[in-house]
Amino acid sequence: MALCLPNASPFLVMLSMWLLISCSEAKEYVVGGSDNSWKVPLPSPDSLSHWSNSHRFKIGDSLVFKYDERTESVHVVNETDYERCNTVGQEHVVFNDGNTKVLLTKSGLKHFISGKKSHCQMGLKLAVVVMSNNKAKKQLPLPSPSPSPSPSSSPPSRSPSPSPSPSPLPNNQGVTLSSGAGFIEVVTWLVVIMLLV
Repeated sequence: MALCLPNASPFLVMLSMWLLISCSEAKEYVVGGSDNSWKVPLPSPDSLSHWSNSHRFKIGDSLVFKYDERTESVHVVNETDYERCNTVGQEHVVFNDGNTKVLLTKSGLKHFISGKKSHCQMGLKLAVVVMSNNKAKKQLPLPSPSPSPSPSSSPPSRSPSPSPSPSPLPNNQGVTLSSGAGFIEVVTWLVVIMLLV
C-alpha cells in the first residue's frame, strides 16, 4: 500500500486524522429529547429549560423541532419577545412544517417560542446557549432560566440552585452525531493497523 506522504510518521498522520474528525463532529438534538415534544401540555413549565441546560450546544450543531404542523409552529425571536411570549414581530423567523431543523451558526443565546402565545406562556419556549467550538470543551456554566436572587451583603459566592440541573438524558436520547464519526473512527483504526503491519 503506497502512502501519499512517504516521509510522514504514521502516528502524525493518524493524529491529524483524529483531530480533523473530532473538530468536525456536529450533533443533532431533538428538542425535548423525543419526537413530538414541541407541544403542550409539557411535563412542567420549565421542562424545556431543564432539557436545554443538560446539553452543551456548539456552532455547527442542529436543533430539530418535531411537532404537529396543524396546531403548532416555531418562531426564532429576540430575547424581549422570548420573555414576553410575543408571537408577532418583523424579525421573527417562522417555521410551521412540523419537522424544523435549525442549524446553530453563531455563538450566544438563541431564543425559540411557540407561535401560539398561550402555549408559550405555558412554557413552550426554549433558550439555548451556543458556544464557539473552542469554548464548548471548557464546559462553561449556562445562565439560570429563572431570575437571579437579589445580591446579599456577604461576599460573592456560588449560591446553590433551587433544584439541581438534570443529568444528560440516558443513552444520548434525542442526540445524534451528524458527521458519521463512528464509521470514520473505525476506518481510522483500520488504517492505523494497516500502517503498523
